Amino acid sequence: MILAWAGSLAAQDLRLPLQQGQPDLALFALSRSESRISDLGQFLLARQGFLHQSDGPALQPLTSGRVLTPTLRYDANVNDGIPSDRITLGGLPFVVTPDSRAKAAVLAGLQYSSWQSWSYAPGARLRVSHSLAAEAEPTYGYHQATANLKLCAEQPVASWTWVDSCLTAAAQYDGIGTEAALTASQSLRHLFHSGTGFHQMGLTIGATATEGYQKEVVQVSHLLLTDGVGMWNLGYAWGEEISAENTMRRRLSVDWTGEVAGRLVSLSLAETRTGGAALFGVPRNDRRTRFAVTLPLGQVDIGSWIEHRESTIDAWRGTDAGMSVGFRTNLLGG
Repeated sequence: MILAWAGSLAAQDLRLPLQQGQPDLALFALSRSESRISDLGQFLLARQGFLHQSDGPALQPLTSGRVLTPTLRYDANVNDGIPSDRITLGGLPFVVTPDSRAKAAVLAGLQYSSWQSWSYAPGARLRVSHSLAAEAEPTYGYHQATANLKLCAEQPVASWTWVDSCLTAAAQYDGIGTEAALTASQSLRHLFHSGTGFHQMGLTIGATATEGYQKEVVQVSHLLLTDGVGMWNLGYAWGEEISAENTMRRRLSVDWTGEVAGRLVSLSLAETRTGGAALFGVPRNDRRTRFAVTLPLGQVDIGSWIEHRESTIDAWRGTDAGMSVGFRTNLLGG
């Protein structure tokens, strides 16, 4: 890994990559915009393992932390039900029973997260993180609980280029049943600079195994940190078709974070196509278009979204909206 502090360039808003969990991109921007290493540059060099001591321990601590936060959100379909009260199959109309209808509800709960990272060579990191969340839904009893554990090794292979190998285990209970999944992924990412800003290109190949099937997914991502026009995240994903399962086939997304009227605002637009399932012999193919906005207000982030659905089966067509409140207060005091 070659680090070079170049001549002065236009200052970037480094809050954006740091807020989005991209410290390598922030460090790369500093390396191209500072004539000398600032305090923030020194901090990120140490935090990202570039100051690893070859004569020290094999694993040298970098970062660690834990957070306990409240959660509050509105879900337009908490039971993963059928959005419509009627369904047409073969030209014949059928009535959807109340128990099978989608139910809207407000869920409140707590989320605990912890993480720790170590360097095992200059710029090479081992990261471990896990989270636990529980949400109560008192109206219908669809209480939610999730658990996640993630292990990643980030290995530099060239100047500002890494290969990341990750293993993620996840389990979710939604008041109906429990689903578990194990995901393995391999990513290649490279950082570079152009006239439009600072870039991180990524290619990820992953496979997820559940109790019922195994699915392969390929993702391409492009992060762009601009001078004065915010931070952009473009993504495309392709998913393997799984017979008898309605899963993601293609997804295109555009996210933007920047300053509006003195406040950081995040906007996202995504189109997701799902398929693979059928209902009484009729193939189900859905297209969901979702727009979301997140606005920080004091110690909370207010998020809202609207989603429009098109489907080959009329009962899944329609438009929903929802919201969430993200608290930035750590109840553990850390």
